[in-house]
Amino acid sequence: MTEAVRGGQARVPTREVVLAAVRLFTEDGFEATTMDGIAAASGVSRRSLFRRFGSKEDILFAEHDELFASVVRYLEESADEPLDTVCAAARLVLQEHLRDPEVTVPRYRLVRAHPRLRDREVAMTARYQSAFSRYLAAGGEEGDGNRSLAAQVAAASLIAAHNHVLRSWLRRPEQEARQVLAGYDDAMDLVRRSAGPMLGGPPAREAAGSSKVVVAVYPGGLGRDELVRRIASAVDRAENAD
Repeated sequence: MTEAVRGGQARVPTREVVLAAVRLFTEDGFEATTMDGIAAASGVSRRSLFRRFGSKEDILFAEHDELFASVVRYLEESADEPLDTVCAAARLVLQEHLRDPEVTVPRYRLVRAHPRLRDREVAMTARYQSAFSRYLAAGGEEGDGNRSLAAQVAAASLIAAHNHVLRSWLRRPEQEARQVLAGYDDAMDLVRRSAGPMLGGPPAREAAGSSKVVVAVYPGGLGRDELVRRIASAVDRAENAD
């Protein structure tokens, strides 16, 4: 389905362009695929393709950019408690991935195979983390360094938990979406119990029949990357212990 644009021409939806590109990348290889080939496969003129996307990398991650913009709008419009809001926003991201495995799964495999694409994905993840951190920090007093640090740790924890659930599904995409989302909700309960008190709110209530509490203590001065890695490891251990 195409979109009408000025001049009576038809604008090919972003997803159709991305899907055509992903198929070519998978069949012919990312490096061997050309913008001309993508233009021909998607029914978009070469000039329009460059004007809309600029590069093969931009096409592959085009929906990521649109999704990020939607998440930012969600944060701006939500009236819920900040930690609940960012958890819900990250859930929206996961749901979008689950809705379109035809694009999401092969894109994951392409990214794993090409360092340049991994760098682009890391940059996108950093954008989400920064947006969540700013949103969480905004609830405190201006210049409150403790609130700022707590917001960064909470955002890093949330991103690590989200990515753990997403990548587990991407490695085994035969899982049903409802099961993946249930796993995500469990992971967010862990994030809330850990991050809620740091942000000045009460920890999330334990699920019925559960009495497990996860406490993690890390040395001061620990680098952010190592902190995120250790938080993700704690999430993994907690899940495997169930």
